Amino acid sequence: MEKKFRYQEQDCPLTLAQGLQEYYEGHPGLFRPAQLSEESARFFRSHDAAHVFFGLDTTLDQEALADFWTMFGSDVGIRRYIGYLVSNPEAKQLLKEIGWPKTIALTFQAVPKALKVWLRARKMSQKWPWEPGDGLRDRPLGQIRREMNLKLLD
Repeated sequence: MEKKFRYQEQDCPLTLAQGLQEYYEGHPGLFRPAQLSEESARFFRSHDAAHVFFGLDTTLDQEALADFWTMFGSDVGIRRYIGYLVSNPEAKQLLKEIGWPKTIALTFQAVPKALKVWLRARKMSQKWPWEPGDGLRDRPLGQIRREMNLKLLD
């Protein structure tokens, strides 16, 4: 996996807030929480923070990995996360734009890496909080990853 951003480095010195800023600047076409309903904004704030914490970009294969990391490596869990995806209008719109056949194909394509995600998530000392508090926003990503025993995918 090609690393394009500093937040994707295992020992990244950027804080979570700085990583999010880099993520948004590097992906200008993304939904911005300020543009969304409060419910959708909460979902995308959490989703975007997970992208940064788990060191992922927004390519379709990395989106699939973000979903797997979220379900296995965060405290949101599988059922609650899928509930967010199917009830969130913007998330449903994205799925519609990608198309179900492509979404299903990408999911199956991601299964080998999903197994790696699951194994690495099991080794984490604690789960990533789906709604990270302000206390995490000002801490370096590398430090948080060390404390949670997160090893990013190569």
